[in-house]
Amino acid sequence: MTPTTPQADRITASEIRELFDELRVELNGVKAELHAMRGGLQQAATAPAGGTFSQMIVETIVMTYDDNGKPAYKGLGAPFQKFGVRIWDEILPQFVDPATLKPGKNAITPTAASVLMNTPEEGKTAQPRKVTGKA
Repeated sequence: MTPTTPQADRITASEIRELFDELRVELNGVKAELHAMRGGLQQAATAPAGGTFSQMIVETIVMTYDDNGKPAYKGLGAPFQKFGVRIWDEILPQFVDPATLKPGKNAITPTAASVLMNTPEEGKTAQPRKVTGKA
């Protein structure tokens, strides 16, 4: 005896094709989003002309909120342990899953990071501008 499938549980070939077409459209949307994210990450990690870089060891990530209520992040660690260096949302996943962070200080596994430095004013030293990724 061969097993039979109830008529209500069967799906036609055209229904299968329609479902695959829907999946293909969704997959193309995801691909487009990933492409846009990749472009954003490359732009965020690109230094403006004349930019210089330094390195730091990120040991702690401080989560706060900006004036609009959006989460903001700073990395603390040598040599910028007093004030920290801004870590943008696009770069943060290189160091930690943002969903695991709580407001305040969050210890992480010490990680070397590349830091874009501001062009110093005459007679002053360069100050860190932002973390651009892992070193």
